[in-house]
Amino acid sequence: MAAKRMPFQLPRPLSVLAGALTAAGVVLAVAGCSHITPLGPDPAPVSLPPARDLGSPIVMQIMRSQPATPAGECPAGSIDLFGSEPNVPRAAVASSRPVQAGTGSAATPAPVATPPAGVACYRPVGTPVTITSAAVSSVTTKPNQPGPAWYAFVVAFPADDVPALTALVRQAYDDGDAIGMSVAGKLWQAPRPRSRFNALRAEQLNLLSRNQAFQLYRLLVPPS
Repeated sequence: MAAKRMPFQLPRPLSVLAGALTAAGVVLAVAGCSHITPLGPDPAPVSLPPARDLGSPIVMQIMRSQPATPAGECPAGSIDLFGSEPNVPRAAVASSRPVQAGTGSAATPAPVATPPAGVACYRPVGTPVTITSAAVSSVTTKPNQPGPAWYAFVVAFPADDVPALTALVRQAYDDGDAIGMSVAGKLWQAPRPRSRFNALRAEQLNLLSRNQAFQLYRLLVPPS
């Protein structure tokens, strides 16, 4: 018998709540097919497959915002936000001369997802929580008027990880910090929670770059 796919309510874009934790900022059912309470009119339903082992673990950790150096770089001990998370202020990076490519080669490098211009720096705080399995929805395009579209997908966490994740987000809220989500050594997003809630069971990821959204998705759900 084929595994049952669970319908999942995807909230509206998160401009008001400043980041991907709005999907986590509501209470979900304890068991069975869970639904996120809609935060806007006509939210698009998202079908979640069964939980699976992730291709790369998700590391969730409190992140404290740090100012960039005068040269536009992150200070020692801090991490630059790689993901193109919407509504994140970034310091300009000092310009540098481009390196001239070697001659005599017609090879063209494959396109890769690159970080957005400028830096947003964070210092990791406390003990991280590592997620090795989760249910991951497919990537969808979310209109954002005015402005460019966002590329989003939902990660629903296993019940065993919910208490540790909830404690993490409550501490971040109390201290005015962000919650960082790192995969494969890169910080993909660091939204600041705007409310204290009962349980962090799922998170919606929003990225402005389509390439980045699919790169992250394939790290979590490698092709069969």
